[in-house]
Amino acid sequence: MTSINPTLHIVGAGAIGSLLAAGAQRQHLAYQRYPRTMANIPHYATWIDNSKVPLSMHTAQANVLAKNDVLVLPLKVYQLESALSYWRPYLVHSPALVLLHNGMGGWEIAQQILGPHYPLLLATTSHGAFKQIDDKGKAFITYSGQGSTQIGAPNKGNRLSPPLSDAINLLHNALPPVSTPDNIVHALWQKLSVNMVINPLTALNHIQNKHILDSQFSDVRRALCKEFVDVANACGLVFNETKVHEHVLAVAKATGENYSSMHQDVLHGRPTEIGAINGYIVEMAKKKGIHVPVNTLMVERIKALNL
Repeated sequence: MTSINPTLHIVGAGAIGSLLAAGAQRQHLAYQRYPRTMANIPHYATWIDNSKVPLSMHTAQANVLAKNDVLVLPLKVYQLESALSYWRPYLVHSPALVLLHNGMGGWEIAQQILGPHYPLLLATTSHGAFKQIDDKGKAFITYSGQGSTQIGAPNKGNRLSPPLSDAINLLHNALPPVSTPDNIVHALWQKLSVNMVINPLTALNHIQNKHILDSQFSDVRRALCKEFVDVANACGLVFNETKVHEHVLAVAKATGENYSSMHQDVLHGRPTEIGAINGYIVEMAKKKGIHVPVNTLMVERIKALNL
């Protein structure tokens, strides 16, 4: 089963998923939205050039997807198991599936539910977007910072099957630029190195990203980076401690006015992704017999905030 024009199927109504929908709207690409709840579904997006992009408010019912369709899950890792279990009956033609989330562990969950050979893409994005409520009480998305998306198939480098290549092209057309690094897993670990410092520290101290550069956080920054490098290298990746720390500082500076997603989750009393970020490092460290006391402390302190 193949449709003439592929459709982007976007699960959830979060900031990045809604931004992707707005990009598809601007480019006249077919898309469907599947919000997890009916509360605060964005009605429109304010684009980077301040133009207003209306969003289709039609909330689609899941049906069997065509082979050339693309299912995007811009969800949190702890939401993936239920989402993938729900969608599995509609994936009989094996359309490309894109996991787009902070932290790690999504790939393993997808393998458990869909099997090891499902056509899967892992992605990470640096586009900035956040949800707001306008003076009429309608939710909308503000595109706050143009970034880029890295995407690829785990363990396959740039050797992508045509369906996966077509899916990447569709995402690039909707929200460019999209690049395909030689090793998407390494790229995801690099994103993890940033999140495992910025996210918990901003959440615990109620600060914007730029304050991560403050001298009071110097020791904990460096300790987190050292633990990250010890674990990542033990897992077969190659990272340099100094370069990891410098990259964290660069990202914190470049996104200085932003509040991290974990800060926002804590502020609004929502579950956080600490388990998929610092918690993932702790989990991998246990498997390798490595002591990671600072990451462990971050996990404990963030979890205590959710009690």
